[in-house]
Amino acid sequence: MGLIDRLSDRLGWAAAWLFFVTGVFLTYEVTARYLFNAPTTWAAELSQLLLIWGVFLALARTLHRRENIAIDFLYDQLSPAGRRTLDVLTLVAVAAFSAAVAWYGGDIALDSYLRGRSTGTMLNIPNWWSEASVPAGFGMLLVQSLIELWRVARGEHWAMSKQPPGE
Repeated sequence: MGLIDRLSDRLGWAAAWLFFVTGVFLTYEVTARYLFNAPTTWAAELSQLLLIWGVFLALARTLHRRENIAIDFLYDQLSPAGRRTLDVLTLVAVAAFSAAVAWYGGDIALDSYLRGRSTGTMLNIPNWWSEASVPAGFGMLLVQSLIELWRVARGEHWAMSKQPPGE
């Protein structure tokens, strides 16, 4: 379990770097376009690709660290047993959804690869390069959600959760 947690964290850091590089690319594009009247043919499309990968690579870390958007008002009113029950239901739903998205996303990426689909732009990037991010990200989210579910079922607090002290 620790290995998957570390992998999720590293993928989250990789996502952060992809976002940073996207910012550099887009800053360069704006500078080149508006200051030098020399737009690039690559910055926007590569930025889009990096953003897509960044979003999906960060999914598992976000779940593990419990940094997703949550409405704590109701959750905080529950007893520890109620919180655990809600955590189990939430993680089962996340796991089921992740499994479905990873499966169908994998089919779409594989179909694009086999058919040789591409963006049709100047760079003509194969579609599967971006589509593969969906099964990769949701596959990792599935694994991380099952680990978090195991932890909650064993009575452990969900990693990095906002549990009140003494529980």
